[in-house]
Amino acid sequence: MAIDHTRRAVLRAALLTLSPTLLGCQSRMLSAGLDQDQPALIGTAKAGTSNEYLAVVIDKAGTPILRMPLPERGHGIAIEPNSQQAVVFSRRPGTYFTVFNYTSGENVHVEKSSPRRFYYGHGAFSNCGRWLYASEGEIGTCRGIVGVYDADRAFNKVDELTGFGVGPHELSVMEDGRIVVAVGGIVTKGRQKQNLDTMQPSLIYLNPQGRILEQATLTHHQLSIRHLSVCSKTDMVFFGQQSNAQQLQSRPLLAGHKMTEQSFEFYAEPEEWDRFNGYIGSVACNEEYVVATSPRGNCYGIWSIKTRNLVELAPLMDVSGVAVREDMICLSSGSGQIVFAQEESLRRRVNTGIIWDNHWTSVEV
Repeated sequence: MAIDHTRRAVLRAALLTLSPTLLGCQSRMLSAGLDQDQPALIGTAKAGTSNEYLAVVIDKAGTPILRMPLPERGHGIAIEPNSQQAVVFSRRPGTYFTVFNYTSGENVHVEKSSPRRFYYGHGAFSNCGRWLYASEGEIGTCRGIVGVYDADRAFNKVDELTGFGVGPHELSVMEDGRIVVAVGGIVTKGRQKQNLDTMQPSLIYLNPQGRILEQATLTHHQLSIRHLSVCSKTDMVFFGQQSNAQQLQSRPLLAGHKMTEQSFEFYAEPEEWDRFNGYIGSVACNEEYVVATSPRGNCYGIWSIKTRNLVELAPLMDVSGVAVREDMICLSSGSGQIVFAQEESLRRRVNTGIIWDNHWTSVEV
């Protein structure tokens, strides 16, 4: 996770000087487009020294332009296609997701977790925008579930897709409607891990009705998969891992996969992997590069997709959120800084005074 409360105390002081099984996607009206001065990125955050949790919208210059209060700590964000609505999911074991208009700040809807369910903190919309898929767990067993919600009917829960393992985390919807899920394989009690010796992480591909299309296992069963990013033009999925055993500390933590093919790892020297402290926080990509952040290692790396080699390893205190907008890499940190990077010689840093949390999501305009 990005927020460690002991570490954050120091940082705060520094800052103060109907179901898709039955129905197909139906077309939805396209809202008016946004001009260039409108929202560009949305992230979860904490407001300074207070205990207020927020979703914060910034423009392309890095200026916060909207702050949306959250009931509890947030985690991942999903953008509804063809509208100006975003969904923020609560952090595992989460009890809510909230829907808001990211241009007006209007709170549209708050959905509480259904009985004996909790949210893992991530979700994604179907390409038509009607169906919201959320990663969920069953209380007591952590049985993995993808909850399906109908955005056209006040986000009523209409289906549950399951049968693929325990501990689903980030998921994404691909261009053809497939759902790819990072399944961590870890049973938790609260946030305490219970089955590290027997955990079984995997990358799962589902069709919209929940049928498993493919299951890709990882190089080591104690490298848990949490976060992923999909390159829509190639259908390649890039995913970050977290080490759950000391002997895996120097192992590769970034990998890629495409259906029907073998997964592969990205390259860095063992001492470079050591910098990540066994933890990838967020992953984002474009057609050329994959970016992975490590809040525990206070660094981020940029890899070439073509060569699979590390091309840059840079320090940034408590960095976790990352999004890629065309050729611009955008990073956020719990130290209050955000970084916009286009190439090694072009780095623009903005000090926002906001304690950014785990994830950023780009708003396409």
